Amino acid sequence: MKKVLIILFFLLLAVFIISIGVGSVFIPPLRVLKALLSLIGINLGRVNDTDLTIVGQIRLPRIIIAMIVGMSLALAGALVQGLYRNPMADPGIIGTSSGASFGAIVCIAFSLNTINIFYLPLFAFAGALFISFLVYKLSTKNNKTPITNLILIGIAVSTFVSSINSLILSNINQYQVSEYIFWMLGSLDGRSWVHVKISFIPLCILILYSLLFAKRINILILGEEESFTIGVNPEQLKKSLLLLVSLITGIAVSVSGPISFVGLIVPHMIRFIVGSDYRRLIPASILSGGIFLIVCDTIARALFSPVEVKVGIITSLVGVPYFLYLLKKRENEVSV
Repeated sequence: MKKVLIILFFLLLAVFIISIGVGSVFIPPLRVLKALLSLIGINLGRVNDTDLTIVGQIRLPRIIIAMIVGMSLALAGALVQGLYRNPMADPGIIGTSSGASFGAIVCIAFSLNTINIFYLPLFAFAGALFISFLVYKLSTKNNKTPITNLILIGIAVSTFVSSINSLILSNINQYQVSEYIFWMLGSLDGRSWVHVKISFIPLCILILYSLLFAKRINILILGEEESFTIGVNPEQLKKSLLLLVSLITGIAVSVSGPISFVGLIVPHMIRFIVGSDYRRLIPASILSGGIFLIVCDTIARALFSPVEVKVGIITSLVGVPYFLYLLKKRENEVSV
């Protein structure tokens, strides 16, 4: 297991450095590395001023956001799949994505995003948190939250919120509609150190905190009665996981828009390599999520350069065929 994590870590490091060099001006990896070290005060020879500007001011914050958002969405997906005991679940099932979209469109409809750059991510985060807990409250009866209720109410509330979003969309001007659509496509375009300051430290803390849940998720997967017998309160664990997933997804989506399929396909694919033990699955999903989104963002920037494709389109192009493959696979397993 340690070998897999070490390989993933160095792969992430390599992808991180190479992707910083990719763009309208290509910078070889060695020059990127020298520029990065120079930025933290370690000088290994003369560094080109242009390299320092491109790396430090333009590409580095964007790649950091891609890495931390990818890690967060993959982690949230792994946690939700453990919570639902279903490898095909993702954070959207508890209404987080639709809630973030609702917060974003309210902010855009009242033009609050033009007042302060922080308002759009804050509204998206607040919307994600509000809808997630609305779903949880509606699903809870007598202090118990059946998984089936959570799924069905999550779908119903998400559909309802999407209808409200459509209603608002039909009553705002064309420019605001364009802004909302660009946000909904999921993009890392124009991400700066401001976005890093908003999201990096809170997400790092939540990612590290999530590692503490691995053993208890393993027990929860055995069944609620078994969990209770072993000493794990399943209801308390569900509440904690829902809060954790809502916070992680809400903060990540607030700085990137709702990037689809990362939370579904990364943990699912990494499960084939490390198995279903959450003590291995969670750290492997975190590292793989960072690699996946950095690669997708690099493709989005380079594929039709100088025109940039939204990274959410790339993840959907990868995710939809994979999701259909999973459905067909499950269908075949059921028929057998």
